[in-house]
Amino acid sequence: MSFVEMRRYRLKVGAADRWVKIYKEKGYEAQRKYLGEPVGYYTIGVGDLNDIIHMWRYDTLEERAAKRKALFEDPQWLEFVAEIAPLVETQENSILHSILDD
Repeated sequence: MSFVEMRRYRLKVGAADRWVKIYKEKGYEAQRKYLGEPVGYYTIGVGDLNDIIHMWRYDTLEERAAKRKALFEDPQWLEFVAEIAPLVETQENSILHSILDD
């Protein structure tokens, strides 16, 4: 049974456009190389306008750990993280299990 990891970043006011620009330039290719295609990567149009949400599918927690370890060994990814870190207010991480996979 697979699961989806959902990450939610609350950004400083007005920082979402900058995050998106930096992610498209530096983060996406590095992340995709190790994690594959995201389930989704979103900004919010109504409500918490300063939030970024992205989701990734994994088969096991071990797979997730191995992929994230490799990602954080990539200098391009570390450069991206260093650049976006000042934009972040808070971060939430959730592991979502489908009720339909039974």
